[in-house]
Amino acid sequence: MDMTDNGTQAVAPAPVDWLGLARNAYDMSTTWFDASVRRDIEQDIRQFQSRHPMGSKYSSDAYAARSRLFRPKTRSAIRKNEAVAAEAFFSTQDVVSIAAHDESDPVQRAAAELMQQMLQWRLTKTIPWFLTVCGAYQDAQAVGVVASHQHWEFDPRRGTDKPVIDLVPVENLRIDPAAKWDDPIGSSPYVIHLLPMYVKDVRARMSQADAKTGQAWRQVSDAEILSATKGYGDSTRITREGGRQDSKDQASTINDFTIVWVHRNIVEMDGQDWLYYTLGTTQVLSDPVPLDSVYHHGLRPYVMGCAVLETHKTYPSSLPRLSRDTQSEINDLANLRIDNIRFVLNKRYFVKRNKQVDLRSLTRNTPGSATLMDDPESDVKAVDFHDVTSSAYQEQDRLNLDFDDVTGSFSQSTVQSNRRLNETVGGLNLLTSNANQVSGYQLRTFVETWVEPVLRQLIALEKAYETDENILTLAGKRAKIDETYGLQNIAEVFDLLLDQDMLLTVNVGMGATNPHDQVKNFMAGIESLRAVLADGVMERYGLKVDEVIREIFGKLGYKDGGRFFDMENEDPRVTALKNTVSELQQTLAQKQDPALVAKQIEKLDAEIEKIKATSVETGTKSFFSAMQAGQVVASMPQVAPVADEILKGAGYQPIPGGVDPNIVAPPAPMLPEETMLTGAPGDTSPNTPMSPESGALDGIETMEADSV
Repeated sequence: MDMTDNGTQAVAPAPVDWLGLARNAYDMSTTWFDASVRRDIEQDIRQFQSRHPMGSKYSSDAYAARSRLFRPKTRSAIRKNEAVAAEAFFSTQDVVSIAAHDESDPVQRAAAELMQQMLQWRLTKTIPWFLTVCGAYQDAQAVGVVASHQHWEFDPRRGTDKPVIDLVPVENLRIDPAAKWDDPIGSSPYVIHLLPMYVKDVRARMSQADAKTGQAWRQVSDAEILSATKGYGDSTRITREGGRQDSKDQASTINDFTIVWVHRNIVEMDGQDWLYYTLGTTQVLSDPVPLDSVYHHGLRPYVMGCAVLETHKTYPSSLPRLSRDTQSEINDLANLRIDNIRFVLNKRYFVKRNKQVDLRSLTRNTPGSATLMDDPESDVKAVDFHDVTSSAYQEQDRLNLDFDDVTGSFSQSTVQSNRRLNETVGGLNLLTSNANQVSGYQLRTFVETWVEPVLRQLIALEKAYETDENILTLAGKRAKIDETYGLQNIAEVFDLLLDQDMLLTVNVGMGATNPHDQVKNFMAGIESLRAVLADGVMERYGLKVDEVIREIFGKLGYKDGGRFFDMENEDPRVTALKNTVSELQQTLAQKQDPALVAKQIEKLDAEIEKIKATSVETGTKSFFSAMQAGQVVASMPQVAPVADEILKGAGYQPIPGGVDPNIVAPPAPMLPEETMLTGAPGDTSPNTPMSPESGALDGIETMEADSV
C-alpha cells in the first residue's frame, strides 16, 4: 500500500498476475512489431547507412565483380535536414518562450519569467540539448519515429540532481498496436521499456532502497539472472551497429559487467497507471506502485514523435521509406553506367580455347605490358563497346530531381538541371521555395509531436523536483524578479510561483529553415507594424496593438510575436520618476534622513502630476486651436488651400480622406426673435435688413471678434 501525492493511500487492485500481464503485453506487442514494423525499420537503417537492403541482387555472387556502389542521396538529405534543424533551433539564444495564462496577473508573469530562465539554464548547462534535439530529429527521419524518456536523476553519492532526456531506440519500446496515432504513448494500455543493465547495478538495486519509492528490488539468484539473459539478440540493433559485433551480446556466464535486460512496465489498471520492474519476462523485481508516486507530475514519462505525418498509423513512414524506390533507381543507373565505362576503358577479349595465349597478361592490361600468343589475328579478338551516351546522365539528373522533390531537399544537382532558372536570382528563389516549404513543414511536425511535449514534461519535472537554491537564485536574478515584482528570496516563494499555469512556445516557425527568409520575415513584420501604427490614428480608434502584433507575426511563421515587444509601455519620464520614488521609499524605510527623503518623494509626486496635467493642458490647447482654425476656414473657405500648403511645408500629415475625426458638434443655440429678423452679429448678407443700431462696419466683422 502506497501514499499518493495528496496524502491518500493508493490501494492496489484485487490480486493480479502482474508477471503474466507483463509477459502477455510484451509477447503480443513484440509479435506485431516483428511482423509489421521491424523489417521496414531495418531497411530504413541500412539505406540511411548507404548499404543495400538485405537480399539485394548486389549481394549475390553474380555481382561479385560488378559495380555495387550506393549513392548516399538518403544520407545527404537527412544531413541537410539536420543542419536546417540546428540552424532553426540554435540561431537565437532563446529557443523557448514561456508566457503566463493571465498576463494581467503579476504572480503568473513572474512564474513564467522564472521558469523561462530555469529552462534556459538546464538546456544549456546540464542537458546536452544540441545532441539531444539533433539526434531525435535524425531518429524521426531515419526510422519514422523518435521516442524518449524524461526523468529526474538524483544520486547524492555522485552529486547528480538534474533532469535527464534519454533517447530510446525504437526497438526497445513496446506499445499496444491499437494505440491512437496522434497519442501513441498516452492511449496505449501499457508501455514497456527494455533496459539493458549491468548485473552489478541490478544487485545494487536489490540491496538498496530506491530514493523515490523507498523500496528495494526483490532478491534474484544468479541462475535466474542468467536465464533472463538468453534470447535477446536484436536484429534491429545489430543492423544499426553496421555489421559490428552486438555491443549488448549476452555472455554464457554471470559477472558484474554482464548485461541483462530489465523491463520497466507501466500498466493501466482500473483507470490508474501502475509501475513495476521485471527481469525479462521471467521474474518480478519490484512491487507495483502508482505511477504518480514515482513520477510526481503524474504523467507517463515517455514521448513518441515523428517527422512525417501519416494518419491512423502508429509507426509512420520514414524519409528513407518515402524515397526507397527512387534511391534504388539511382543506384542501378549509376552502377550500370560505371560498368559500361569500365568496359570502354578496359576492353573484353574473346580467346580461342587451348591456344598459347598469356591470359594473365591479357586480363591485367596494364600500360607497357606484353601479351604472348601464337596468332594474334585468329587466337584473340577484341570487343569494342560504345561509350555512355548523354541520355544516361539526363536520366540521372531527372532521378535526382525526383529524389529532391520527395525528400524536400535542395541540392546543386537541382540547380544544374534547371539551366534557365538558375541563371537568375528569382529563378533560384523559385527552386528553393518548394524545398523550404517541405523542410519547414517537416520540422514543424517534429516540433509539435516531440519537442514541445518533451519540454512540457521538463517543466513538470522542474516544478516537482527542483531544489537547487543556487539555480533558483540565479534564475530569479536573470528574470529580474526582485526588481520587477519585489520578491527578494526566490526559494521561499518558489512553490507559489511554480504553482501557476504557463504556456510554452518553441520559437521555430514555418519560415525558420532559411536565414535570409528569417530576417526577411522579421523585417516585413516590423515594417508592416510600423505602417499600421505610424500616425496613431488606428490607436485612437481603439486598435488592440497586442492582437495586431500576434496576427502579423503569426502570418509570417512565428507562433507568437509578443515576445519582441513590451506590451505595457508608459511615458518614459513617468517610469524614471516612479523608479526614483521606489528607491527613495526604500531609503526612507531604512530611516536615513526621513524628512529630506519625504520632501524628495513629495516633490517627485508633484512632478508626476505636473507631467500628467501638462499632457492634458497640451491636448486641450491643441483641441481649442483646431476648433478656432475650423471656424476661420468655415467663414473664409478661400484661406484653406494656403493653410494646407503652409502645413505641408511644416511636415504635417493630414488625416486621410474619409476618416471621421469624431469631433461631436454642440447643438446650435436658439437665437432671439429680433436677431432672427435682423440677422446675426457679423452677418454680411445684403439681403438681411439692417437694424437701427447697426453701424457701417458691422458687415465686415468676424465671428471671433464678436466672441471677444
